[in-house]
Amino acid sequence: MLDLLLPPRCGGCRRVGAWLCDLCRARIRRLDEPLCRRCGVELPSARRDCGCRARLRSLARLRSAVAYEGPVEPAVQRFKYEGWQRLAAPLAQLIGERLAIEGLAGRWVIAVPLHPERLRQRGYNQAELLARDLRQRMRLSSPKGELVRTRPTPPQVGRDRLRRFENVSGAFAWRGGRLAGESILLVDDVATTGATLDACANALRAAGSGPVTGVSIARVNV
Repeated sequence: MLDLLLPPRCGGCRRVGAWLCDLCRARIRRLDEPLCRRCGVELPSARRDCGCRARLRSLARLRSAVAYEGPVEPAVQRFKYEGWQRLAAPLAQLIGERLAIEGLAGRWVIAVPLHPERLRQRGYNQAELLARDLRQRMRLSSPKGELVRTRPTPPQVGRDRLRRFENVSGAFAWRGGRLAGESILLVDDVATTGATLDACANALRAAGSGPVTGVSIARVNV
């Protein structure tokens, strides 16, 4: 009924008919091999990794579905900042497709949290909407407890790699029981350096989790 009254409009091109239309899906660029085996960034040559191990100390792996360009960029912006919450399903589908290709899974799915002040301003956590959809698709659940952002952090946009890691260092904590060595899929919308995902993974590992794999819709090459 809602779709009849307010028909879906593509998050990429605003064409009426679907939340992510076939034309925009066809224009989305999947990340090209070779990829860093650990952080998933595109590499200029077939070397094994990009030297990220010294920076990403808590994440076991980081994988993104697509490049942050073309139709995905406006779709993510509308999903994140303009209230287009129905984009969660087609965007989470991109993540699910990448996980299937890579053969990645986990016991639990957890979203990168917003600080309560930011959550009140936005009204929803876009990463949690993605995580909720992935739980349904993969028939997984979340542990008892919650990952929280313990202090507000300025936006990462415009910061260099070092400042991004400094900005989120110690900004997350797990509130709940021990995580009993279980593997976790940690969900965010866009990954650039992986600093936020790694800071979250650090809190989860401190709470006793097993390996933490960061996943996102899109990746920004830096």
